[in-house]
Amino acid sequence: MARILVPFSDFASGERAVRRVAARPHDHRVEVELLAVVDPLRSGKVAVFVSCARAAAQARAAAQDWLRKLEARLDAAGIAHRSNVAFGHLRDILKREGARPDVDEVVLGTAERDVLRGVRRRLVAHAMARPLVSVS
Repeated sequence: MARILVPFSDFASGERAVRRVAARPHDHRVEVELLAVVDPLRSGKVAVFVSCARAAAQARAAAQDWLRKLEARLDAAGIAHRSNVAFGHLRDILKREGARPDVDEVVLGTAERDVLRGVRRRLVAHAMARPLVSVS
């Protein structure tokens, strides 16, 4: 079974990547792994004052809401999937996920009018140690 990893740190990016995967010809051997990457707000990072536990709970709740919406889209397209939430910096998580031997392709959603799309593609490809990374 081929596994496509879709890491995202905001709903719009995840939605663009899922839309791209869903637009492909249907292959029952493909499984999509949605990975919501969140870095909880905490005191000192921005002008908010919440406990680390509360910040993590709020970030997890937001990520799970994103995942529910994206899972519904994959269900509608008949694509097998699973979901996870990862806490931390996107670059660190991409490096860790890049070491996994069970990921065949990475689809990363970027901003629609991202003038640095090519640069980001190379950075993600390097971080993920994958020769081909599709960027939507």
